[in-house]
Amino acid sequence: MVLNLNKTHIVKFASSKLLTYSLNNAHNSRALTVTENTKFLGIHLDCNLTWKSHIGYFKKLSLICFMLRKLIPVVNVKMFCMVYFAHLYSQIIYGIILWGSSSLMRNIFIIQRRAIRIMLRLGPRSSCREGFNKLDIFTVPCYYIYALMLFAVKNLNI
Repeated sequence: MVLNLNKTHIVKFASSKLLTYSLNNAHNSRALTVTENTKFLGIHLDCNLTWKSHIGYFKKLSLICFMLRKLIPVVNVKMFCMVYFAHLYSQIIYGIILWGSSSLMRNIFIIQRRAIRIMLRLGPRSSCREGFNKLDIFTVPCYYIYALMLFAVKNLNI
């Protein structure tokens, strides 16, 4: 196995930017890039260990809502559910055990409610509480709790 120095980054994790300490950022006399955030297995990590940078990349969820809006005259509710689970759900659920406790999860929940309103052809300020039940879709906080419970059950020996 060979280390690809073009794709290798150094992230100095610290609780605040006030802490300074030197890092050896050279490998075989070649300097490695020091960055404040990086993408690791599809999850964006930043040097302060907050999830702001990761949740900022969920802007593509708004594009998925736009796609759902364009599909309104073409598809029915069942097809909307298939598109939802293929595109929106897969983005939301990936790594939710890690970032789900973030206060910024509320932003993703707002986008999820927007998608439900689009799928059920509701107004922008209509309640979508019954819509989640009608479509058999969990809310984002419920996905987080469910993922944590599954992790706990699968790892009882830890």
